[in-house]
Parts: sequence; structure tokens; C-alpha cells
Amino acid sequence: MPILAGTAGSPSRPASTEIASAPPAFVEILAGLLEPRAAVVRLAAGTSGFPRTVGAFDAQGQPVPQPLAYRQAAARWIVQCFPGLDPDHAHELDLATGRLTAVAVTDTAA
Repeated sequence: MPILAGTAGSPSRPASTEIASAPPAFVEILAGLLEPRAAVVRLAAGTSGFPRTVGAFDAQGQPVPQPLAYRQAAARWIVQCFPGLDPDHAHELDLATGRLTAVAVTDTAA
């Protein structure tokens, strides 16, 4: 199973992975859709080249359960707000700062 480095629970996330910043109004609306404990949403690399859902995580990096419809809607909103995202890579949006970052995936199967 892959481990996502530089996630919410990792204070060592390098600043160089920042891709963009989301408009504050967008972040506020997205945060309103999700569980109040959610601090970060991770846009997964999708099948067929398109991200399909997001995962929500609290400030400690623990998963925050969300209904599938909300995860799909959040993914669509993020893709529409950042149309140039590489669909083959995972990304995270920090709901406190609006920073969108790339997420490195390391494979632990080896």
C-alpha cells in the first residue's frame, strides 16, 4: 500500500511542492460542504486519468469520514478551480491556508 508523504500529519512538507493558492471564497464554500473537523482534502489520482474523489483529513492527519456524494462534489470543484492539475498525481488542499500542494507517493511494497 502506498504512503503519501507530506500530508497533513507531516510537518516536513517542503514549500517547493506548493502549486497554487485557492481563492478564500472557494475554500470557505468547500469547507462548508465538508465535516467541520476536516483540515485538508486530498484529491486522489483518478482512474482513466481523472481524479474522482477526495479524502478529508483532520489536523493530525486522521481520516474524516464523508459521504461519497460530498467527496465527488469536492473533487469536481477542485478540478474546476485548478484546471491544469495533472490527473495522474495526488494533490492536497489545506482548508486553513488555501494552499494546493502536490503529494509524493512512495511505494512500501518493495
